[in-house]
Amino acid sequence: MWKLSWIKSGSQPESGSNDSSDDSDLDQPMSMEYTGPSAGTPPAVTIEKAPGNGVTIYQGGTSAYTPTSPLSLSQPSSMRSFIKLTHSQASSCPSNRGPPGSAHMPASPARNGIKRKDSIVSSTGRPVDIKSIVPADGKLDFLTYLPYEIAMVIVIHADFPAIATISQVSRSWNRFSRDNAVWRRLFLQQRDWRTPRALATAYGNSRKLKRGRGDSGNGSHVNLCYSPASALSPATSGMNTPRVGDDPLVAPDIATPLTNRILSAYSGSSLRPAIHLQHMVAPSPTLSMTGGFVGQQQQSRAVAPDWRYLFQQRTELDRHWSAGIADVHILTGHADSVYCVQYDYDKIVTGSRDRTVKVWDCSSFQCLRTMAGHDASVLCLKYDESVLVTGSSDATVIVWDWETGMPRLRLVSHAAGVLDVAFNDEHVVSCSKDCTIKVWRRSDGKLLRTMAGHRGPVNAVQLHDNRIVSASGDSLIKMWDLKTGELIRTFTGHTRGLACVQFDGKTIVSGSSDQLIKVWDAETGQCTQTMRGHKDLVRTLHFAGGNRAVSGSYDQTIKVWDISTGECTLDLKDVHTSWVFDVQFSASKIISTSQDQKIVIWDFAKGLDVGDVS
Repeated sequence: MWKLSWIKSGSQPESGSNDSSDDSDLDQPMSMEYTGPSAGTPPAVTIEKAPGNGVTIYQGGTSAYTPTSPLSLSQPSSMRSFIKLTHSQASSCPSNRGPPGSAHMPASPARNGIKRKDSIVSSTGRPVDIKSIVPADGKLDFLTYLPYEIAMVIVIHADFPAIATISQVSRSWNRFSRDNAVWRRLFLQQRDWRTPRALATAYGNSRKLKRGRGDSGNGSHVNLCYSPASALSPATSGMNTPRVGDDPLVAPDIATPLTNRILSAYSGSSLRPAIHLQHMVAPSPTLSMTGGFVGQQQQSRAVAPDWRYLFQQRTELDRHWSAGIADVHILTGHADSVYCVQYDYDKIVTGSRDRTVKVWDCSSFQCLRTMAGHDASVLCLKYDESVLVTGSSDATVIVWDWETGMPRLRLVSHAAGVLDVAFNDEHVVSCSKDCTIKVWRRSDGKLLRTMAGHRGPVNAVQLHDNRIVSASGDSLIKMWDLKTGELIRTFTGHTRGLACVQFDGKTIVSGSSDQLIKVWDAETGQCTQTMRGHKDLVRTLHFAGGNRAVSGSYDQTIKVWDISTGECTLDLKDVHTSWVFDVQFSASKIISTSQDQKIVIWDFAKGLDVGDVS
């Protein structure tokens, strides 16, 4: 078994001295090494106390110590918490002429300046009798007796099940498991989790929305509570039967229980109501928010979120998604079918058959602005911080200015209705019922190129980096080069026309009139998953990376999918009373639009303190 030794390098002990209670000898260069028998692999770590109260960790080799990636600790008092342990037998004293565990063992501890000690100094600074901490079976709770900084270097790499186990071992281990740096790492490791906006605001990274004046027609909303066990009864609105021909999209055919128990034990109280800034804590005494070591002066200025609390709330939010626990808000205000929607932290933007675009407040659900400019139905929209781009049955694309709410550019070239749009900093891409895809220059609206390759209406288009992905009523998905307009790849597999497609750069998700949702590898063109569950045309999809996708269908339902397994994890029904035209989702919400003129908000953060998570 390896033993810890405290070495005073290059110095001889006073004759007959075995006093170890005085820390004055720490002013000299010292190191803590593992020592052991001559056979076996020597340890890899040496911790050296350098002059000036600095501590450096070196990576050891098998034959010589090589300084590698030194990690300095600037805490003046940190050395007092290190274990200082030596063995009184000369045969177990390390030699400074070679690595620990080598055959070069000194005959006498005096040759290497070893101070004999029969006790260790714990993290509290008090001497502890070695015999009192080493059980008869020789097993030692090493984590408790390591300096807190070193112990945390080990604990911070544990995953959630391991942290849950550590928390139940002992009081001291529970302290490690509750360290803020541990929970920050666990939170940020979750692929689909993002930091709530309130925290970004606290750090000065919030984005302010430029809103227009309130609309004279404010619309209205209904607040409901949804659960699968007691679904809402359809309202008698006279719109239960879809109007044939109302959808301008051409008919596509042309030819965890343990986790919850552990987290509930951490909460200590009932769920608290949006993220508040009081859920900010001082960092660990020796760990920064990133898990690294910081000095006292830096620590005094550092403020960190309570990551364990955020982790608990986000885990509960995932449970709400799994169980279908949500508040439902229904917005009304459009005079006809609502075809498209996009939203962010502050606003919801919708386009309708009534030829208008409406902007709604996410908190009050009031209509802030109505924008009119198209001569026919607004079929699609996308926006960023500066512009809104819409496509219409009038065969035009309008680029709107958010500041004024007025059209900045009108793009005219398509011969039929514009069914979808996408854009980036330089280009606007549109697709149409005329079977073409067009690329425009965003700055001045100049038409750069037209791609013709589909044999049916191009119902959906996506843009990522320099690649365009299109879905058509000819049952094909095509990938194009944005710069050249050349066809890169064709994806075949659907048996009927496609209505929607999503693309995140690596994965393509498509929905079709064959009632199927397929997941594709964008690089190989292979179909990796087929998901079944809808009973009619899959009209809309939203997928933004991760494993979650949400779909809406003419069967009047909205379904949540795990694309890694193909499982439908949630089925939302009996709220929309007609075809579902569009759906968007974030970490806490789903928003859907329909022929029934409703904008439905499903808020899964009911009763949780998760703020405006994206």
